Formats: sequence, C-alpha cells, structure tokens
Amino acid sequence: MYDHRVLAKNMDLFHFEEHSPGMVFWHPMGLRLFRVIEDYMRRVYQSHGFEEVRSPLALSRSLWEQSGHWEKFGNNMFFVGSMSHDKHSKIDNPELEAVNYALKPMSCPAHIAIYKSRKRSYREIPMRLMEFGIVHRNEPSGSLSGCMRLRQFVQDDAHIFCQERDLRNEINSFLKMVSEVYSAFGYKNFAIRISTRPEQRLGSDTLWDKAEAALIGACQALGYAYEMLPGEGAFYGPKIEVSLEDHLGRSWQCGTIQVDFNLPQIFELSFVNKDGQLEQPVMLHQAVLGSLERWIGILLENQEGALPLWLAPVQIAVASISEKSADWAESIAAEIESMGIRTELYVGERTISKKIRELSAKKVPLIAVVGEQEKVNGTVNLRHLGIAGPEEIEFAKLKEELRSFA
Repeated sequence: MYDHRVLAKNMDLFHFEEHSPGMVFWHPMGLRLFRVIEDYMRRVYQSHGFEEVRSPLALSRSLWEQSGHWEKFGNNMFFVGSMSHDKHSKIDNPELEAVNYALKPMSCPAHIAIYKSRKRSYREIPMRLMEFGIVHRNEPSGSLSGCMRLRQFVQDDAHIFCQERDLRNEINSFLKMVSEVYSAFGYKNFAIRISTRPEQRLGSDTLWDKAEAALIGACQALGYAYEMLPGEGAFYGPKIEVSLEDHLGRSWQCGTIQVDFNLPQIFELSFVNKDGQLEQPVMLHQAVLGSLERWIGILLENQEGALPLWLAPVQIAVASISEKSADWAESIAAEIESMGIRTELYVGERTISKKIRELSAKKVPLIAVVGEQEKVNGTVNLRHLGIAGPEEIEFAKLKEELRSFA
C-alpha cells in the first residue's frame, strides 16, 4: 500500500473533497505533521541567515502586470475582485468596479514590495527573506493528483537580494541546504537539472549568460552532476531544479533556485553602496522543499507511512493492558508529554491486541505497553514499528532515550 491518499486516510492525516478540487483538508494529526516539517525548515532557514516574512494572498493586477506574470502566467492564476455594478446588485460601492486582484501563484512580487518599502543600504545586502507562502495555481482538473499536483499549496518561498559577486556563495549555500535537508528526511540521492533561457524571455543575452554561468559554476564547484534543460527556464531567469523520485520511479520537482537580473530592473530596485551610489541588486528565487504538500505525499509513499521518530505526528503511544494499570499508563504518558514528546494515551476497555493493531495501522513508531507487572517494576513493554518482538525497558531509561527527540 503506497498511495499517499490511502495512507493518509488510514493514518487520519488529511483528505480531499469535490467542493475544493486540488486543495487539502488537513486533519489534526496531518496538520501536526505539517507543522513539524514547517518548524524544522524554519530553523534551517534561520541558520542560513533568512528572516521570515508574511505577505497578502491577493495582489493587484497592476503589480502582476508589472512583473510580467499577468501575461506569462495569467492562464494559471485565480482572479478575484472583478465586480459588476448594476441595479440588481446589493453592493453599492462604485470603487469596487475597477478592482482586479489575483491570488498569488508565487511570492516574488510581494517580497519585492517588502524590499522596496524603504531605502536599503549595502549593510543589509545580501537580504534573505522567506515565508511559508500559501499559493494558488489554476491547474487543469485532469492534472490534479492528490498532494502531487494541487491548486492550493504552501511553498517555502524565499528570495535573496544580493550583489552579483555574492551569486556563487548564495547558490552554494542553497545546494548545501538541499543536501542537509534532504538527508535529514532520508534522501541520499536527488537529481539536479539546469533550465536555461526560453525563447520568450525578459532581458539581454548578456544577463542570461551571467545567470546561467553562475548556476553551472556552482554545481561544478561542489561536484554535483547535472542535466541541461535548454529553453525550460523561467521567463525572468534560468534555474536549478532539484527532483526526487517516488516509489514508482516518477520524478517530481521539489527544490529550485533561480537567478534573476530582470525583475530588479523592472521594479527599479536599488541599495546605497559603500561609495554612496545607488546599485541594483540581483534577485534569487529559492525553495528547498517546494510544495510542502508534495513533499509530504512523496515522503508518505516512499516510507509507506512509517515516518521516522523525529517526524511522526505521534512519536509514542502508551497503552494499558487493563484498567488496573491505567493509572500507571496515564502517569508515564503525562511525564513523557511534559518532555515535549508527542504522546497519545490508549486506555479503556479494548483489548491490548486491538489497541496495538489500531496504533500500528496509524504507523505510530513506538508503543509502550504497560500492565500490572510493569507498574510494579517501573518498566514498560516497548514495541518498535516494523520490528518483531517487544523489549522490557525501565521507564527512566526510556525517558533518557527519548530526550534527544524532544
């Protein structure tokens, strides 16, 4: 059983509805998993010098027209705010007639607006901004596929404003982040592709030469093999695409970094350099995971739902054999939970075999079974998901082993 939609149903993580095709309904345990990944990525980004921001979901048509997305990406955008005013309308506000907005399919114009909100100095450069951006893309209904292709998803959407001389260091840092993060999730191998200038694009060939050379040079310097994808770059700049394979061998793009000389020019971005002169920054568009929903879908399928202990929505369940040991189960569950370990308590009249079956179906990594004997001995009977046979372990020792996962 590999399909992430089936796994999610059995694990009570999320589901999909016809009322909102291509959008996820997150259940409590699913959102808990989502937040664990989000919090981990927040720490990674902070350790690499990024500051978190948040921007609006809807931005004006004029901004999307200025960036070029209205023309190049308009067919994949959701539009809001186009109001008709007639005698049957209950809305009597003429100002609304001319309002046109689009739900953002990416956060770059919003982060540009944050950069432009005041004058910038070379002391702030490189400026690294990121957000867990909720984005909307009007994908054809036939292409929707669970978490793998959605109309609404969350990206670790990041942008760097830097000098041209910083490009190599920033791209190197991105590739190191990719290696660090993917390894933490158990992925030792990933594919790198470099997408170069498309036929219809912004800017001069000289700028594209610089941008493509920076991406190729960074991959070569770090010893990464890569495949060239001629003509597949974004309209504003070339990009590195980082892809993972699912259990069926299908390739899914996850991470990306794009070098952009053009949007800073279009939006007249600048900072005051050391000489007191205005200088135009280069912009890098970056995501390490890409869609968090897609990342979770791939992860569930590749792990068959058996997530590592640090990541699991419930890290340990405490199950009592009978009512006589329920107080011991409640006591140790409370103590484990107070350590910051995600804990679930299973007491009640069900048989212990039924409790274990239910918890195993939910892919809980650790199950601590306690009975009267364990209560007397101060121990638990510990079961590891996927490993035959329990082990009796002192509760004090179990707490020590769990401490590193808090």
